[in-house]
Amino acid sequence: MVQIEELAKVVLQIILNRHTGAARKIPAMIQTVYVSLKLDRETLMNSTPEELVSRLDQDDDGGIQRLEIAIKTLIEESYLYPDKQRDMLLKAKELLQYIQVHDNTFSLERVALLDDIEALLG
Repeated sequence: MVQIEELAKVVLQIILNRHTGAARKIPAMIQTVYVSLKLDRETLMNSTPEELVSRLDQDDDGGIQRLEIAIKTLIEESYLYPDKQRDMLLKAKELLQYIQVHDNTFSLERVALLDDIEALLG
């Protein structure tokens, strides 16, 4: 769970850097999250939600939480690749919808994130 908290802090820094124009640090920070999760964008884009949760479970049933961090990272990475952004956002939406159905807790943050994705896709 400590890993999840630390990665959430990195994702927050990525978001803050995007909003403040400090974009040069973002690719390295994205890579840090992916390496920590033992994932990459291609794996996220080409795996089913079930495969990802299974892969991200580390004997602590934290797969859903780790997947949520990976999704937020994918969304942030989509800003770096405008030509691939739509596909990345569609995958993020699919994964977030999976989490909404399969997680035991309801999250207003997830609902807002889904709304943000819809607005970006719209």
